[in-house]
Parts: sequence; C-alpha cells; structure tokens
Amino acid sequence: MRKLNVFDLITWLYLYLPIIIFGVSWLNPLLGWPLALVIVYMIWRGSFQPTTLPINWKKNWPYLLIALGGIICWALLSGLGGHFLQSYDWQKHNVLLNDFISKSWPVHYHFAGKHGVVSYYIAEYLIPALMGKLGGFNAAQNTLLVWIVIGLALLVLSIYKWVSKDNGYVLLLILFSLILFSPFIYPLTGIYANWAPMDAGQMGEIGEWFSKTLKLQYTSNISLLRFVFPQFVPIALAVSIWLRNRYNYRLWGLILAPTVLYSTFTFLGLSMVMVLTVVADLLWKKGRIDWKKVFSLDNILAIIVILVLVLYICCNILQPKPADEQMRFAFINVGAHKLAFITFQAAWIIWILLLLKHEWRNSLLYIASLVLMTLPFFEYGAANDLVMRVSIPSLMIINLLVIKNIALYLRSDTYYAMILIGALIIAGSGPLWQLKNASVNHNIRHHSYNMPYQHGNDFFKSDKNVVYQYVDWHESELGRFIIRK
Repeated sequence: MRKLNVFDLITWLYLYLPIIIFGVSWLNPLLGWPLALVIVYMIWRGSFQPTTLPINWKKNWPYLLIALGGIICWALLSGLGGHFLQSYDWQKHNVLLNDFISKSWPVHYHFAGKHGVVSYYIAEYLIPALMGKLGGFNAAQNTLLVWIVIGLALLVLSIYKWVSKDNGYVLLLILFSLILFSPFIYPLTGIYANWAPMDAGQMGEIGEWFSKTLKLQYTSNISLLRFVFPQFVPIALAVSIWLRNRYNYRLWGLILAPTVLYSTFTFLGLSMVMVLTVVADLLWKKGRIDWKKVFSLDNILAIIVILVLVLYICCNILQPKPADEQMRFAFINVGAHKLAFITFQAAWIIWILLLLKHEWRNSLLYIASLVLMTLPFFEYGAANDLVMRVSIPSLMIINLLVIKNIALYLRSDTYYAMILIGALIIAGSGPLWQLKNASVNHNIRHHSYNMPYQHGNDFFKSDKNVVYQYVDWHESELGRFIIRK
C-alpha cells in the first residue's frame, strides 16, 4: 500500500507553487483556475510513493547543520539577498522583480509607442514579488534568498536519497561536489591560450567564454547560481527527482512540466534526455516498457499543463520581430574553429572518461554525451542560450553521477574516488574566483544591488536584444486568449 511521501510532497510544492500562483494571477481565469486544480490533483497523486531512504536526524544533525550553513554561504556569495556582489545578469533579475512588485499582474509595458505584456519564464520571481508587494524590494530579495536556500537544501536531500548511503558525511560530499562541479574549461583555456592567443577569451564577470569567436559555453554550477539561478536550482532539483524515479515512467511528466516556466531552454534539454532515454530503454530492454505508465493519467495531465505553459511562452517566441532583433537559428561553422571546438568538447568529455570505470553500462552517460556532443553545432539567441541552457540537464546528470561514484566508492575504491575529488578541485577552482571576488565586495548589514535600471522601460533602452526578449508586443489572438486582461 502506498503512503504519503512527505518529502516528495514538499518537493512538488516547491516546484509547483509558483506555477499555481501564475495560473490564478496571470492567465485567463477560464484557463488558469482549471490549470491550478489539475496541478493540485497531480501533486496529490504524485506524493503517494514508496518511502525512500529516511534520514537519521538524530545521528546526522551536525552534518545537516553544516550543510545548511554551506548552502546559505553559497547563496549569499552568489548575490542572493543583495549582501554580496551581484553578477551582470542581476540587472535583469532586479528589474523584473521590481516591476513585478510595483505593477499589477499580469505585468504590462508601454514602450516606444508599443504596448505589451510579459511573456517569459518567470516562475522563480513570483513568490519573492508577492512578498515584495507586502514589504518592499528588500523583503523580496530576502524572500528570494530564503527560497533559493530551500531549493538547494531540497536538492542536496534529494541527491542524498538517490545515492542511498545513510552517512551524514555524504551530505557534505554532495554539497562540495555541487559547488565545484564544472566542465574542465578553465584549465583547458590556459592551454588553448598558448595555442591560439589571439582568440582566447578572458573569462571574466560576464561569463565563462573561452573563445572570442566561437560562441559556445557550458557553464559551471558556481556561475549558474550567480547568473541564472532561476534556470539552475529548480532544474537541478527536477533532474535529481527524475534520477530517483528513473524507471517510474508515470511521474516523468510531473517532473518535466514545471520546468517550462523556470527555463524553456532547460525544459527542451530535459525533454530531449527523456525521449532519448525511452528510446534507449526500448533498445536495451527489447521493447519491454510498461506503456501503461508512459501513457498514464499523470502524464496526460502533465502534457496539458505543458501545453498551456508553452502556449504562454509562444506569445513571445512567435511574435513578429525586427530583422536585427530576432533570435536567429543557425549552424556553427565548426570547421573554421577546429581547435576551439575540440577544446570545448574536451571540457566535458574528460568527465565522461573518468566515469566510464563504473558507469560504462549506464545509458544515461551516453545520452548526456549525445546531447552535449550535438549542441555545439547550433546557435540560437544573442548569447547562444540554446547551447548554454539546454545543456544544463545533461551536465547535471554527469554531476550527479560523479557524486554517486564518490559516495559509493570512497571506501571500497578509494583511489578512484579521490581521483574524482581531485578532478572536481581542478575543474572547479577556476570558477571559485567568482565567490572569492564576491566575498571581498560585501555589505552584509545592508542591501547593495546591481540595479542600474529601475524599471523595464529603462532596461529596454540598454540593448536592442532585450526589447523583445521578455515582452509580447504583438498582442496576438493567442495572447489575448491565454493571458488575463
């Protein structure tokens, strides 16, 4: 008999509460309220699961407290709360958050003779903005800090349950590995700079760009939390839940659906991984898949939720845009940048080679590799967000496999586990400079925000690429039907 799994219930609520709020406050009531009820029903069904590894709170409370302290420090140093240096992308985060506080929902803009409504993946801003409506911008920032800390704590505990090794020190290994995980782009950039000094990029405050001409980046976890926390924390949590339910196809839709409104690119990345996994299971299991679970009521309802959220995002994507402001899709001429392309691919392939010893039979290792190998041939968006963000789920799979192998083999295959730990230090020591830099640029008693633009209208003037990135200016029939008036 299935029992209510409290941890799963809390996790689902964390992922879906912003989606429910969005449904009842942004969407047409005829669409939003039924959507919210469907989500509540999905959460209830998804929370009755076999109990996973319990945590021995009495034995492990010191490790839990240390891990929580580490999570809070990581979040603070990443700019959450506004007490330490905020990265370049916080200009956008702060503008959106401030407008979500000061304007009624759904948020509308009047700019350059145009009128439009926000059409963007906004889930992570909604709960902090609600608190901001009650207590102001500082309250919103503090809420955002707490919300991200909760998400990271749930992520650590979710991975802990997946590893299934009830030792408190594993919690610290998980946090250590999450913070330090990165492709080997920093050490390889040093080598590449000797080979192609004219093309080698300076990986500075605006991101980990190793080449001046090749617009490619696979991002470290440190940079993800500092720059695009809405696209990192919920997605990493979703991937961890999926790995815990690897063969429970009934829950895959429930896991996938909320990611649309946190990051549409990562939704695409996780969708690709799931589809390829089903194909791999068909081939490796010779067609023995429980199709009743694949086409379960849970997944059918999840598809409905996905469809509504995707239609909302499409209001932006499908609107007519000036030729010089379109997010053009193109193929990258990798032949003209062979050395840079090989260097870039090697940055994640090293991790695959290190994992082969114990994971060579794991189809997920090859699925993640296929995605990461293919993405760099394409370009979409001003900063090629297609590559940067669609890759997050696949990189997270590699990250979690590294964690599992360290935790499981630390005593039985210590030499191998120490190689993985050493690799984490080598790959992650480069991004660590960002946290070090933030630690000496702080205002712990007060808030200090990277906020050169107070409102959207000021922000839209900063760069032509942002005018059509967040707002549907076309006011199409689809938008008028989907979004609340």
